Amino acid sequence: MVINSESGFTLLEVAISLCLIATALLAVFRLQAQNLDLQYEAQFLTVAKDIAQDRFSRIESGEKFLEGTDTGDCGEDFPHFSYQSKIERVLENERLYKIKVSIFQEHNGLLKDFSIETFLYR
Repeated sequence: MVINSESGFTLLEVAISLCLIATALLAVFRLQAQNLDLQYEAQFLTVAKDIAQDRFSRIESGEKFLEGTDTGDCGEDFPHFSYQSKIERVLENERLYKIKVSIFQEHNGLLKDFSIETFLYR
């Protein structure tokens, strides 16, 4: 019976294999972290858009338009969110108003903002 001394893997082959596997796993974990960041951003944009629509609806349904800036928080439903709405009359037309609503989220020391503008004729 002859024993082949060249069978099996060398230490170099195992080390190279482990490096390739580690590189692949690092790429997967990096993609997962990026996915979580994108999911958080998408959630912020969705909630901010809904809050902005609510603010526009409240402004539009009001009896009178008061030019100026209004700020506040978004209540218990959205504890880290606040808003700022700015209403100003367009100079060329006394019944045309420019409305800008900005939504802010402060969470873990980071401040995110979302702004949208529209015109309303009354």
